[in-house]
Amino acid sequence: MSSRSREKIALVVFAALIVLSLLGLGSYLIAGHSWNVAASNIDDTFGSMEGYTAIVYAGTVDPEEPFEPGEDGFGSLATPSAADASEDEVVDETDDTAYDGASGRDDARLPLSIDDVKESYEQKGAAVFSLSTLDPSRYEEGVILKKGGLRFGVLSVTEPVPSRYLELQAEYFDEHAVDFVVAVVSDKDYLEGVEGFDIVVSTQDEGLFVMGETIGSTFYVSAPELGKTGAILISPSNVVSAKVVEGL
Repeated sequence: MSSRSREKIALVVFAALIVLSLLGLGSYLIAGHSWNVAASNIDDTFGSMEGYTAIVYAGTVDPEEPFEPGEDGFGSLATPSAADASEDEVVDETDDTAYDGASGRDDARLPLSIDDVKESYEQKGAAVFSLSTLDPSRYEEGVILKKGGLRFGVLSVTEPVPSRYLELQAEYFDEHAVDFVVAVVSDKDYLEGVEGFDIVVSTQDEGLFVMGETIGSTFYVSAPELGKTGAILISPSNVVSAKVVEGL
């Protein structure tokens, strides 16, 4: 066998080893993420959630009314208030006064109230805040929330807007040391191809897995049906998962 033939064989073997290594790494990462999500569910079940952050929100999907998309078009693009806010204007969610389910719309239609779910997670040791899904207009100009040791940039998108506008908002949040950029949307397609968002909650049924799905680098979840409560759990290692809370 000539030296050139041996070199070709060596290159083929080397390339095959690289491919197998990449496949193994991918399988390891997928398995590792699955184990981390399973660990979050175990901690939730046994009530040991110190270091977790829970985001709770009301169900918005009416099972008897199929979603009908509205007309395409761009709404007015006001400058996000978050982009004009100073550090002193950031909402501190330690008292949850801005999103109190007992007095807001998000609590009015739920047999299992937002406050009940929040209290349950607080008793388990998690930091908790509620996300307004029945009235996301409060986030339409961008809001920065603080809960525990984390900062969340929240934006609502209820109609198609230029991708550059969304990217600028995400960049602003990043510049202000936000840990997670969250969007509440009426259609997840509004964020298609947009980078910089970590968590997206859709108020319509997107046909996603109930525990959420990661598409690209963004975690997507659909809000549950009306009368139910959803929860996004962020572990101490920043693993994100979601669930529908139907009982405490």
